[in-house]
Amino acid sequence: MAYTTIAKPSVHFDCPTWTGSSSTTTISGMGFKPDSIWIKRYDGSGHPLLNNSSEGTGQNWIPSGNNANDTNTLVASYTSDGFTLTGGGADVNENGEKHVAACWKANGGTTSSNTSGSITSTVQANTTAGVSVVQYTGTGATGTIGHGLGAVPKLIIAKSSTVADRGVTYIGDLGHYSDSEDDLIQFAANVGFQDDAGGWNDTKPTSTVFTVGNKAHHNTSGAASIAYCFAEIKGFSKFGIYAGSGNVKGAPVYCGFRPKWLMIKKYESAENWAAKTTVVDSGQVAGSSEMKRTLKFDDNSSSTNCTITATSWGFRASTTDGKANSENAEYLYMAFAEMPVVGTNGTVGLAI
Repeated sequence: MAYTTIAKPSVHFDCPTWTGSSSTTTISGMGFKPDSIWIKRYDGSGHPLLNNSSEGTGQNWIPSGNNANDTNTLVASYTSDGFTLTGGGADVNENGEKHVAACWKANGGTTSSNTSGSITSTVQANTTAGVSVVQYTGTGATGTIGHGLGAVPKLIIAKSSTVADRGVTYIGDLGHYSDSEDDLIQFAANVGFQDDAGGWNDTKPTSTVFTVGNKAHHNTSGAASIAYCFAEIKGFSKFGIYAGSGNVKGAPVYCGFRPKWLMIKKYESAENWAAKTTVVDSGQVAGSSEMKRTLKFDDNSSSTNCTITATSWGFRASTTDGKANSENAEYLYMAFAEMPVVGTNGTVGLAI
């Protein structure tokens, strides 16, 4: 059975939606103080934005462009149950337009120095939910960095914040190749994976550190850098690879929960980074489990031509679109729960 340590996922992860106002706007009602927010406009053109409470509100990673962080204050503050947006920034608070955010709890904005690796890091970690936000200064040479999770991360997304770059994703054991710890995919770039030891130095992460090679993406000498690290928690998060079928009813992908938010990327070749969430599409079709809207993280658009069906146990592609279900293609996915199949003591998981 899919027992979980987190019977109520919404105390660690949530996806609020709002209509922009182009003036100061507070998003509230979440069950926690978020520390990492990924924002995307979903009813029109809008670039994605990643912000976190460790770097501060004036550091915005816009992954759809090959740029250094934007330093405008678009997120004004993090609050006890949400966050406040400034009036600037059409991509996050455009008047009359609709937006959504994936939000994770780390450690309430409280960071600590971590000396587990050869490169000192500043970490805030939520070990219960398997989420940490890691700051470090790049050296340009191979080194290890403490992540604070106390478990081996399944997925790492990292970037040199002050360098014009998209950043990279560690997919390691999720790959099917003998040297998959070499594999990296540029985050939010419309390209396939690369077999390159310069990314992670051909070294798997451990329960205390991850290793970086000499790639400028995430280890430019002297550059302030950020890493989002995720360990898999049964009934709350799932990371993996699934095979596309090319049929309108794809193979089932078992997660042990109904997903609230999902990101998919074609593994071996060029295709969009496609984010999906039930909170957007349930508002379009009452009671629907179909996640029709695709939030593209590698450009400023969204679309409705790639349907993923959420189930109580996971998801399946309900499309032949190449973003999610090409025949003989493999897809990387990361999924976070709305509700687990089975709760902590074998009881049904709690609704949010």
